[in-house]
Amino acid sequence: MLTVASPLSSGYAMTESPRWHAGRLWFVDMHQYQVIAVGPDGKAEVMADLPGQAGGIGWLPDGRLLVVVQDQRRILRQDDSGLVVHADLSDEVPSLLNDMWVDAAGRAYVGEMGFDAHEWFDSDPQVAANWFSGEAPALDVPVTSRLLVVDPDGSSRVAAHDLVFPNGIVVDESSRTLIVAETFAARLAVFDIAPDGSLSRRETWPLGFYPDGIGLDGAGAVWVSDPVKSQARRVTFGGEETGRVSTDQTCIACAVGGEDDRTLFLCTAPTTEPEAARAGLGGRIDAASLATGMSQ
Repeated sequence: MLTVASPLSSGYAMTESPRWHAGRLWFVDMHQYQVIAVGPDGKAEVMADLPGQAGGIGWLPDGRLLVVVQDQRRILRQDDSGLVVHADLSDEVPSLLNDMWVDAAGRAYVGEMGFDAHEWFDSDPQVAANWFSGEAPALDVPVTSRLLVVDPDGSSRVAAHDLVFPNGIVVDESSRTLIVAETFAARLAVFDIAPDGSLSRRETWPLGFYPDGIGLDGAGAVWVSDPVKSQARRVTFGGEETGRVSTDQTCIACAVGGEDDRTLFLCTAPTTEPEAARAGLGGRIDAASLATGMSQ
């Protein structure tokens, strides 16, 4: 089944990390350094201005916002006094941070990029050729990357090694399963979560396309953004595809939400290159209503 999404909110550089929270869709404008919330009516509100490039977002159990500042390699926390450092990973992580998911216990799982993907594409024409070929071969990345877990007190530890550019992250409602998109391996990695937050029993689900951001629906299926094909694909546990939602721009990330939990929100943009994104402000939030079988 193919559904076409419609624009809900526009005028951004590059939207990323969508999360349905407290009746609105929260997301970041990565290259304008902001956290934004938009309601079902499309009305947007800036929730935080950041000191650097915006990454993943989430909330502690008491409702305080956490947000990744990718280039500073920090996770900030929004307190009554403003933004403060929740975890400084700059001594532990040599590259940019990426997406993040905060679980019900307040543990933040955050991925490191490992290398500059834009520079890598520019330096090796074959990488770009493979990316746009439609065949999605696993790419020989310069270095593998890690997933870290930051406990509620701000202390951190490595949760997983040898990931091929970890990108979108989700934890299921039971807090027992973590799923992360390995973009340049064209697959999802699935882990069991122990009570202390450590990860084990890794499985991989080949996708046949390069995934970016991901989100879960009410049935536990994973919506996976496909930036090359400008769509999001619904994948059940194990990797079977059961639905698609398309857009006319690069689909960077996705999340299920809405008042009835049957709306798929897409983060889309005409370009992911920072300077061009800031100049064009073509980034959007698109939305599509999901059929019952595609959400529950």
